[in-house]
Amino acid sequence: MKKYVFFAIFAVLGIFCAYAKPATVSLDAAIKEASKEISTTLPAGTKVALLNFSSDSDAFSDYVIEEMSIALVRSKKLVIVDRKEIELIRKEMNFQMSGDVSDESAQQIGVMLGAQSIVSGSMVNVGDSYRFRTKVINVSSAAIQTSSSISVKSDTQVKYLLSQGKKDSVPQTTSAVATTGGTQAAPAQAQPAAPVAPAKTYKIGDTGPAGGIIFYDKGNNNGGWRYLEAAPADINRQLKAYTEEINITDCIERGVGWGKRNTVAIMKEATNKGGGFGWAAQACDAYSLNGFNDWYLPARDELHYMYGNLHMQGLGNFKNEWYWSSTAINSWNNPFFREHFSDGRQESSHGSYDCRVRPIRQF
Repeated sequence: MKKYVFFAIFAVLGIFCAYAKPATVSLDAAIKEASKEISTTLPAGTKVALLNFSSDSDAFSDYVIEEMSIALVRSKKLVIVDRKEIELIRKEMNFQMSGDVSDESAQQIGVMLGAQSIVSGSMVNVGDSYRFRTKVINVSSAAIQTSSSISVKSDTQVKYLLSQGKKDSVPQTTSAVATTGGTQAAPAQAQPAAPVAPAKTYKIGDTGPAGGIIFYDKGNNNGGWRYLEAAPADINRQLKAYTEEINITDCIERGVGWGKRNTVAIMKEATNKGGGFGWAAQACDAYSLNGFNDWYLPARDELHYMYGNLHMQGLGNFKNEWYWSSTAINSWNNPFFREHFSDGRQESSHGSYDCRVRPIRQF
């Protein structure tokens, strides 16, 4: 009887120990396991954005996001948002891939990317190992769709990645150290930084930094920009919205601030169709003035602000003709919106029509 009791106690202790300290795995194994959980849980065809991974190193966060992206693409079940699109949003909203992003901000970014689910994660030191955590939230409802927490070994790979590109590192100021009687004097204290001159402000109609004309002031620098600047003249020939049949679902937004993202979406399609030469968006993307090459085709509302704030005030050298926007209707062959600058009326039209084009930029 005592023998059976001994084995029972031993078995219980074994189970307790197994659960008390989870087995640690390599970083690559943790990435693979978390990616499998995401792929298994989300419905097929879900559009997913791998938004950020919080850690002490940009290099570590980049590695995790890139490897998870590769793993999820290989599953051939989900639609993964291109990292170039996320990078564009990251710059506009001024957040770090290796920093924390609130669920509310993640939802907002998800909407901007046209994603249905957002993936975020973190790496936390728990003593002799790390805890690798991931979370997937639904962009529409903010509900957590799945999450994972995996114990990761503090091995050579992890230590190396965490040692690369530490965040918030401040260069140390060095100075000559005077000695008197063999005693070192205290290091000189760093001097406070000189005050930074306030950024230049503009008003509607002013000449912008690229030599264009300011036509919109947002009033703040949220998202990394405040003003919209129109090129001083139209592209020197009329263009089509596209020259062959297309079907784009990521360029249907009309609001101020969306033209840049619409243009990115159109250019992705253009790249797959010989470069999009002769397309309105391609002409804006290739446009350069005074060393500035960040121009794009305006969204529907941005185009109308040009009409009201510039053309109706006799500014900008616009013609009383049709101008293309980058806003399309989500349907086959994507009719795009255009605006007639004689009276400001807008209509959707097949992209094969020739219209005028005026590039804009944000800063």
